[in-house]
Amino acid sequence: MGNALIALIVAAGTIALVRIIVPALLRLAHDRDLLLYPTDPRQVHTSPIPKFGGIAMFMAFCGGIAITFMLPVERFPEEIERIVLLVTGAVIVAGVMLYDDLIGIAPLPKLAWQILAAGVMIVPRFRGEEHGLVIEQFTNPLGGMIELPLLFAIPITLLWIVGMMNTLNWVDGLDGLACTITLVATSVLFLHTFFRPPGDPQFTISLLAVALGAAVIGFISYNWHPARILMGDTGAMFLGFSLAVISIIGGAKIATALLALWVPILDVAWVIIYRILHGRSPLKADRGHLHHRLLDMGWTQPQIVLLFGGLSGTLGIASLLIPTPQMKLVLLILAGAAGVGVLALLARRAGPLFERQSTDA
Repeated sequence: MGNALIALIVAAGTIALVRIIVPALLRLAHDRDLLLYPTDPRQVHTSPIPKFGGIAMFMAFCGGIAITFMLPVERFPEEIERIVLLVTGAVIVAGVMLYDDLIGIAPLPKLAWQILAAGVMIVPRFRGEEHGLVIEQFTNPLGGMIELPLLFAIPITLLWIVGMMNTLNWVDGLDGLACTITLVATSVLFLHTFFRPPGDPQFTISLLAVALGAAVIGFISYNWHPARILMGDTGAMFLGFSLAVISIIGGAKIATALLALWVPILDVAWVIIYRILHGRSPLKADRGHLHHRLLDMGWTQPQIVLLFGGLSGTLGIASLLIPTPQMKLVLLILAGAAGVGVLALLARRAGPLFERQSTDA
């Protein structure tokens, strides 16, 4: 059985699972009144809507991984152990965030659970077990590789995983936005790992990107404007966690992931700095995100989502085509400078921010 056929089977099976699970969640939400009512100025919905649809993507993703083990896919034992860690961490994230979507969790305990989920991936390496996952090296833009001692590799990996979780959560402010960005990122990671030169196969890693991307494909039609269901923290945190882990599970692909996710990362960094400079807590929510500012200026939700998707796709494809780390670094700097300029201009034109009293961003 060819690799392309295996990937197609995994994708089809994962999409089918989402299409089965989401209608059941919709019925459950409306029957039990598990709905998000429009009481927050940041919300873009005018009627009650289910907000825990992300559990469908999590379940389908796990199902997609299970399908890969039913097919003739060869793996090293270390890969299997890392996939077990990935699923274990995803179970923690999805379970805790589902509780948050339905009942609610304070920000600091939520952060503690995020760190725990990231720790599942990291702790085995701290104990000297090879299947543990840390960013121990990355390409030096000036040439060669930079090796990190474990003392530095562990906090950097923790920051990467927890940071990605919160980046996807913060960008999940419009119908289909987090789904679109994740789909772009998984597509880039798939291309990066599937089409490898002889002697450097990473097909098994590409199947993880296939399963995650297919889960998003199955869900996005329910989440596209006007959305029938939201992914909630369950979906956004799960997507961020999975993207962060997949980008490093088969060897560091930080530059590729950074470029594909550069727009939401830059937006989150800008919002944090903007709030601090204006004397506000970085965790206190407002309408300062780029997608909110564009919405307030008259853009439609689909227009904003397509803009984010187009920019992320352009940078992601560029990361695959650019041959040297030096050129990738230059692109990151130029894209960052351009993004900061645009965000600063919008901050001057969009008017005052709408804030609320909660501490959850």
